[in-house]
Amino acid sequence: MYCPKCRVEYREDFTECADCRVSLLPGAPPGKAPQHFDPNLDLVVILETNNRIQLALATGLLEDAEIPYYVLGQIATLVTDVDPFLKKWVRLQVPRDQEAEARELLDPVLNPVEPPQIVEP
Repeated sequence: MYCPKCRVEYREDFTECADCRVSLLPGAPPGKAPQHFDPNLDLVVILETNNRIQLALATGLLEDAEIPYYVLGQIATLVTDVDPFLKKWVRLQVPRDQEAEARELLDPVLNPVEPPQIVEP
């Protein structure tokens, strides 16, 4: 099940998008291939974080660039939903042969530039 407006996926027992308030459609969003973990992949960690926003930015950039990824420890983030003060760490992994491309793509997320400070006279 997925929302045709925001393309968020839902479990089968949901009928309406919590954000958009529209009826869900069956299946996966168009253009989004199901992600299955292949244990034979040679994966490398490109990001370790406990910041959900940083993770969302990174995975969004990887999806747009069609670079496959795997989030190790993502199940642990469910605990954060119960107790938001527990910041669980996750590792974002990509195939080794796409590591350089992924690191270049994520550089603004991994190394944000601080805006210059304005000093008033």
